[in-house]
Amino acid sequence: MKHLSFSWPERVLALIAGILNLIVGFAFFFLPELPQDFQLTLWPAPVPSVLARFIGAIILGNACGAIWLSTEHEWARVRPLALVAVVYGTLVAMALLYHLLIAHNTRPSFWFYFCFDIPFLLVFYSLFIYHDVLPRFWHQKAK
Repeated sequence: MKHLSFSWPERVLALIAGILNLIVGFAFFFLPELPQDFQLTLWPAPVPSVLARFIGAIILGNACGAIWLSTEHEWARVRPLALVAVVYGTLVAMALLYHLLIAHNTRPSFWFYFCFDIPFLLVFYSLFIYHDVLPRFWHQKAK
């Protein structure tokens, strides 16, 4: 059954996500060492050093997980970490939407982060629908 395997296009997407998270994670982790001008373009508001490293560590953890996922061939081994990515990505998107719509933050960088987050979320939602939801639906329909 195809839904039990993690295909090569899915592994390539996981690798791309991992590499992008690696870049963003290192940028946040080393944010305190960066020149003040670049810090403002990386995040729209000042970020304390400890918080920048904390954010960077979380994103670097996600990067390592996504890169590891790119080596797996079986969906069952991918599912737990993919679930973490869905929860994390959804919460980040909700927080960004809050700042964009309710808090009326007009900084374009929030839109950039939101538009950066949504494609990853759509991919992970699609993975869960394809690998978990649809097979259960097909199984129930076959009964």
